[in-house]
Amino acid sequence: MKRIILLLTVLTVLMSISCRTEEQINVLLILTDTVRADHLSCYGYHRNTTPHIDSLAAAGTIAELCQGQASWTLPAMTTIMSGVSTVVHGAGRTSTGFHGISPDVPWLPLSFNREGYRTAAFFNVMFMNADFGFHRGFQHFDCQGVASGNSLRKAGPTVDDFLAWLDTGNQDKPFFAAVHFYDPHIPYRAPEPFLSMYTDPDYNGEYGDSWGEGITEMMDVNSGETVPSSSDMHNLIALYDGELTYMDSEIGRMLSELRSRGLAENTLIILVGDHGEEFLEHGGIEHGRTLYQETTHVPLIMAGPGFNGGRVISQSVAQLDIAGTIASVTGVEFTTMEPSLNLTGIINPAREIPASGVLWRPEGNLVSIVSNNNKLIWSVEDDSLEAYNLAADPLEQELVTPEIAMIEAAEFYRATPPMGEAPLVNYSETASRELRNLGYIR
Repeated sequence: MKRIILLLTVLTVLMSISCRTEEQINVLLILTDTVRADHLSCYGYHRNTTPHIDSLAAAGTIAELCQGQASWTLPAMTTIMSGVSTVVHGAGRTSTGFHGISPDVPWLPLSFNREGYRTAAFFNVMFMNADFGFHRGFQHFDCQGVASGNSLRKAGPTVDDFLAWLDTGNQDKPFFAAVHFYDPHIPYRAPEPFLSMYTDPDYNGEYGDSWGEGITEMMDVNSGETVPSSSDMHNLIALYDGELTYMDSEIGRMLSELRSRGLAENTLIILVGDHGEEFLEHGGIEHGRTLYQETTHVPLIMAGPGFNGGRVISQSVAQLDIAGTIASVTGVEFTTMEPSLNLTGIINPAREIPASGVLWRPEGNLVSIVSNNNKLIWSVEDDSLEAYNLAADPLEQELVTPEIAMIEAAEFYRATPPMGEAPLVNYSETASRELRNLGYIR
């Protein structure tokens, strides 16, 4: 009798394992644009900017130090979706122009499409449109906006469009959805009450919610021709933080709607930033110029299957880990390449994490390597080196002696051959078409 009971118990366990294996996991990839990690309250910021994201982090896993592979959208988002570094995928800007994604590069949405998932993208900037190759693998592809904040779809309508899609189609199929929030991009103009949530009502300077609409204003600051006052910067930062809180409120609504549909427990939720934002920490403003931490330290929070329980990853991880990790958790077949890692496993603290994607200088002429608490920035143009100890000096203000191993790693990274040829994209033609679609020009 005991043997029969034992056999039935084993069969029950095996059947349970089989059922869990057959149940496919949904994926919600939340892509936050221009979000620096140190302005989220779950990363220790002094303002309570992101209570809903904080709750997600408390229930799931937070990576304390996620290194981005670029300081602007196109190359960073390509790395997130492909799991390869910027020199390998080649998407970005070079001296010859803007380049999209090579069809030879691994592409996570394609893998989910092939596995029978419902796939959808809700993007809000031109650099993530079909011309650049981001549409591949998405059955529903919705990209709006140009390369500024003047024409963006706000967080609220973005969530509305995602939820409308979620409630249509074959509900028996699992979904893979990528939802992009562009709100924190300059100019910082959140709807009320978020617009004035952190600002000083007595401020009457020019650095308000319309500052940054024109590129000339930012160029004047970055060249040193114009120097904002401390009150100017306080106001800009307050406006930026208001954008974060607005975005957080809509992310909270999206997650609440997911729970109300009974989808939360079987959905892997990944929230990640593409790059951060400068506020004169190294003499500049906005992003795309440098590879300092204010532009490359991005939030990474994972929750749902495989990531519940309030885990904290203290070692440095990377955007290029995300695609392979999602594939591993869901069981979807996907090609990964070194140095990407599966974040469900043990992370080597001595690992070397590269970055090179910049906008305002030739691609590849600025390279950084992060290994544990050591960071190297190599300017290829003049062969100058900067090295920092991030543990002792997280703001990168005190130079230290560069390590030979880090220099060799930077040289090896820059010499890595690309995977296929990144196609040239006609920026002017793409921008004009997007402006016509939005009704700005005829």
